Amino acid sequence: MKDCSMQAPSAESGRMCPPGLLRSEKIGPRHLERLACVYIRQSTPQRVIRNRESTQVQYSLARRATELGWPSDRVDVIDDDLGKSGASSEGRVGFQRLVTEVSLNHVGIILGVEMSRLARCCKDWYQLLDVCGVFGTLIADLDGIYDPSQYNDRLLLGLKGTMSEAELHIIKQRMYQGVLNKARRGEFVTRVPMGYVLRRGEVILDPDEEVQAVMRLVFQKFEELGSIHATLRFLADHGIKLPIRQISGPAQGEVEWRRVRRVTLQSMLKNPTYAGAYVYGRRATDPRLKRPGHPGTGQRTMPPDQWKVFLRDRYPAYITWDQFQAHQERIRSNRNVAHWTGTARVGTALLCGLLVCGKCGARMTVHYRKGDGEHDYSCSRLLNELGGTSCQRIAGRVIDDLVTQQVLKALEPASLDLSLQAAENIERQRNDLDQVWQKRLERVRFEAGRAQRHYECLEPEHRLVARELARQWEEKLGAQREAEEEYDRFRRTQPRLLTSEEREAVRLLAADIPSLWSAKTTRESDRKEILRLVIDRVRVDVVDRSEHVCVAIEWAGGTRTEHEVLRPVARIEYMSYWPQLASRVREMTDKGLKIGEMVDQLEAEGWKTAHQGTRFKVNFISQLLKRLGLRPRHAIRKDRSELHEHEEWLSDLARKLGINKTVLFKWIYREWIPARRGRDEQWIVRADPEIMARIGIIRNAPRGHRARREYLERHSLQIGTGTLELPR
Repeated sequence: MKDCSMQAPSAESGRMCPPGLLRSEKIGPRHLERLACVYIRQSTPQRVIRNRESTQVQYSLARRATELGWPSDRVDVIDDDLGKSGASSEGRVGFQRLVTEVSLNHVGIILGVEMSRLARCCKDWYQLLDVCGVFGTLIADLDGIYDPSQYNDRLLLGLKGTMSEAELHIIKQRMYQGVLNKARRGEFVTRVPMGYVLRRGEVILDPDEEVQAVMRLVFQKFEELGSIHATLRFLADHGIKLPIRQISGPAQGEVEWRRVRRVTLQSMLKNPTYAGAYVYGRRATDPRLKRPGHPGTGQRTMPPDQWKVFLRDRYPAYITWDQFQAHQERIRSNRNVAHWTGTARVGTALLCGLLVCGKCGARMTVHYRKGDGEHDYSCSRLLNELGGTSCQRIAGRVIDDLVTQQVLKALEPASLDLSLQAAENIERQRNDLDQVWQKRLERVRFEAGRAQRHYECLEPEHRLVARELARQWEEKLGAQREAEEEYDRFRRTQPRLLTSEEREAVRLLAADIPSLWSAKTTRESDRKEILRLVIDRVRVDVVDRSEHVCVAIEWAGGTRTEHEVLRPVARIEYMSYWPQLASRVREMTDKGLKIGEMVDQLEAEGWKTAHQGTRFKVNFISQLLKRLGLRPRHAIRKDRSELHEHEEWLSDLARKLGINKTVLFKWIYREWIPARRGRDEQWIVRADPEIMARIGIIRNAPRGHRARREYLERHSLQIGTGTLELPR
């Protein structure tokens, strides 16, 4: 309903309206006291440039505001949102300023051509209506003037807002269906990845041979090295850069060589276009992941089965489709997930990713010990998922040594083939790099020649231009000279063909695989890659928490071999021969053997401790007797014949001096007093007058490091690295 009518002098406004002025009964003095805001918006920058009439119509609303009674200086034109969509209020500074002004009770009326100019989202539209209803702000379009505080007007405004949102949805759906229909024919192409160019709607390989050589080298090295990081390191070490064709700017269409980055390399290896496939719908926008103010956020990669369009063999390919699928499988397997093998990672653990728990079937993890740098393989799936106990834990060196021996034994018959293959791989890699260098040299020589031709074609008298062309020519010649010097260094260090000495060295190394395996020049990553080439997985199972471990190696060809290895355990009770050992210790105790005699007897009979290869000691036998609840009938007798002159047993000296033997042992540990071990592992202390004087001084020293140091310095005793020096 139009609420505009011809009116005579207005009693409310207190002034005369010019004849023919359109006024509304809804406009009162409280509205005229505030601002009249004219909101102007166009959806896209292209509409702002091309659809100028619509913009002019919106600007003309300022004149209508003056006709309604507002002075021209009280009319505020908000055109900050030109070229921005009304689908959301995010990024629309003008709309946000309008809502703020209304909330501050500064606006009497809002004018727009239609409701869709203000908002095409019901959330933003009803928010504006609520604020306008609270502060009594009117809304006007070409159809009339509305008061959001009145039910009928609010109902009509709500319907218009809903229609605006529905109209936007219909427009988007039409455009999307058109794009999708074109994509189903494989014709919707906006941009092409590097290595391709788009000419007359057709996607072809980049005509630059250097670009093609670099692209093929990237895929070849990933197939050889097996990981994105290794490929990145190879390209960086050899100075290989990626070609980027400029899509805009003064250098549009030209190739710019940029340093390779991980994200670029990863995107390149995951792009099916390089396998000749046309794909539409690889990425979708997830509203939950979008960040306010960042329109490009929220995208996530969709799995292949959810791609909207997939057409094979549409483009010229750098790799086959089977190679592309193998690359994707390798990238997935390189992730650190429990059921994937993974790539060779940093560390001394050779079987990281290959070792599988024989109890629950999960992949075992690696734990490095801080003290000695050794590693263990463990599995705690039952503990983490079911609240039970840890499956098993095995010393890593034991399993690594067993698998290494089996792999070296399996590779012995193929030593000759390995040597030939290694030489061939080295020559092929050097040849590929040499081809890249040749094309790079050809490019810099062409650029230098073109700069020379530009300079020579210029008239000599035109010195203003000649100086600039001469400078450019010098720059190109410098770049050519630098590239040739780098190529000479590369050719000297890595010639294309192997010399006879290098071939002989490769043959000898391959013939002696164990020496090559243990050589210092062989990296841990190389050993891990070899294991992954010949082994699918290694399944281990500890037998009843004992030292016996069953190892099943599943080879790449499908063969399975089973082995058994001994591991060190944490407690002697876990050993498989623990009942027999306990019985033997009881027998020796009943016979009245001393602890030292027990140690000699167990070692002679071939008994081993929980740590394989270590002998029994007196302290260990003492602890073992306590665990068994036994006490030897004949305690250790201190043989005085074992003592030299001025020597005392540690316990006897501590008793004589009235000092706790633990304190005396601490002084021995700090090397403050000399001591040695006897046959029964008992400490013997030298107790000559000089040492006894030293003990007296140390004994009387006050507590505290600083006070003790000052006291000993006063007595001419110095504490350096743990030794005391007496004055002469």
